[in-house]
Amino acid sequence: MAIEFAAATEDRELLEKAVLRAVRALSEAMPQHTMAAAHHLGMSASEVRALNVVGSHQGLTAGELGAALGVTSGGITGIVDRLERVGHLRREPDRGDRRRVKVEVTEEAGQVAREMLSGLNREIRLLLQERTPAELMLLADFLLQLAVAIRRDARELSAAPPRSRGPIPTSGPAGRR
Repeated sequence: MAIEFAAATEDRELLEKAVLRAVRALSEAMPQHTMAAAHHLGMSASEVRALNVVGSHQGLTAGELGAALGVTSGGITGIVDRLERVGHLRREPDRGDRRRVKVEVTEEAGQVAREMLSGLNREIRLLLQERTPAELMLLADFLLQLAVAIRRDARELSAAPPRSRGPIPTSGPAGRR
């Protein structure tokens, strides 16, 4: 395994490349898991992502949820309507501002998510059992900082003008044709 090789070396460049490969592998695996969960639940991937985002925050407005998912206001209204209709989300008046409505995950949806994720959570716990408390703190800190960096880069990419659809520059022999 590449990570085992990288762990056996002190070469910083090799270690950083191993971390980048691991992050890339994780970023490829997450959408696959979302698609599998959506299929299992008879939902769209956008609906599963919406439940995940709302569940991670203590209620969001539909606009905030749409922004988090990169979905238009019309699109998010449809997603929220469908999830509310099947009992996974509910709309609640914002206690701080009665003009606003927040979207919250229902207990039923939380139970479905716990059941569906129980296998993955068990696998993650097994992996975490092999780590020291110091390693767990480092992992948690790194992953949270990575999420912040990804969101920041996503905002910057969204704000930048679209790139033309020419060939994507690559490095290495394949890119030098």
